[in-house]
Amino acid sequence: MSTYQYMTTDVVTGRVLADTIPLHVSSFSRGLGGVGQPGALSGYLDLGVLGAAKQATFLGALEPRRTMLWALQDNAPVWGGVLWDWPMTSIQQSQLPVSGKEIGSLFAKRQIRTDQIYTGVDVLDVVRNLLNYALAKGNGSVGNLVIDMSSSRTLAGTTVSVVFAASNLPKVASAVDQFCAQNNVEYAFTPGWNAGMTSPIVTLQLGSPYLKRPYSATNLQFVYPSQYVLDYGFPRAGSGSVNSLLATATSAGSIPWQSGAAHGLNSADLASGYPLLEDSVSYTAAAVTAQSQIDGYADGQVARMSGSTTVPSVTIGGGGIPTAGQVQLGDEAMLVATSPYHPADSTTGAPGLQQLVRIIGWTVTPADQQPEQTVFAFGGVTT
Repeated sequence: MSTYQYMTTDVVTGRVLADTIPLHVSSFSRGLGGVGQPGALSGYLDLGVLGAAKQATFLGALEPRRTMLWALQDNAPVWGGVLWDWPMTSIQQSQLPVSGKEIGSLFAKRQIRTDQIYTGVDVLDVVRNLLNYALAKGNGSVGNLVIDMSSSRTLAGTTVSVVFAASNLPKVASAVDQFCAQNNVEYAFTPGWNAGMTSPIVTLQLGSPYLKRPYSATNLQFVYPSQYVLDYGFPRAGSGSVNSLLATATSAGSIPWQSGAAHGLNSADLASGYPLLEDSVSYTAAAVTAQSQIDGYADGQVARMSGSTTVPSVTIGGGGIPTAGQVQLGDEAMLVATSPYHPADSTTGAPGLQQLVRIIGWTVTPADQQPEQTVFAFGGVTT
């Protein structure tokens, strides 16, 4: 079984507000940026068991909007995000519910209000620069966020010229996600300790086309049934599928752009007999100055939306491995399963499912008033 601890810092300054807060947490999750939404944490503080002095101290250390909340697993930070809400509707049980989202959610509260112009810039530096633009605003800094701009920073080796126009007033988070989708970039805000282990930090990690450690390096296997894997899921969702996507964009003073007829089309899906499934999407992140931009966005988006979306998951019981803190988002792993859904090969007895996957998110349920478990979500599966 893992041990859990919760602490808070000031969003702007990074100052530690409380190094231990007796929260009862129902779950906390993380998601891979550019693929999914920021993960969330929900729990409550039991005010009824605290004296007046501690009540005031902890309430002050949990102030919505200005508080970074951290979850530590086995003495290591594994989750960090902004505490946004106290969704308290009744005081009958003397409980203060709290909820927060990963630090990426803060950039959904920052707008591009001045044109951001990048000429011949590495695609990973575009993301870094957009986030730094948001952080440079008044009261915009995040004291515990590290964005590496040193000469040794990771680069993709692919440069672009792009203008993020203020006329659209896009949110920085939306601009980053759309840019990442168009340019095959993934990111993660990864928690850890600062150099002196005196305060938790989140470090921006970037990868193109993927943020991952290969299976040859991780040697991660999730085997069902086994001692640690209690359950697995293999849902297939065709209801959101699209095989013909029209991308549009508007630029001030110009005719609206739209993707060409040969783009945003999954011809292979249609040729194999699936019915036509159409949709449209608006590109608002950056000013479109060339047909290739909107065509590339359509092609990238339809690739994500075609087929039956499949996001397998496995459930690891308390005391099982790996824990959330032992993996990195984007890690490759092997998913192996034998079940009525994936029966063993009748001739060789081989497992019914042997699939290379990537960890794109996880949800931890700490042992509190429920059994401990971790659910890992996988991407990279096409059906």
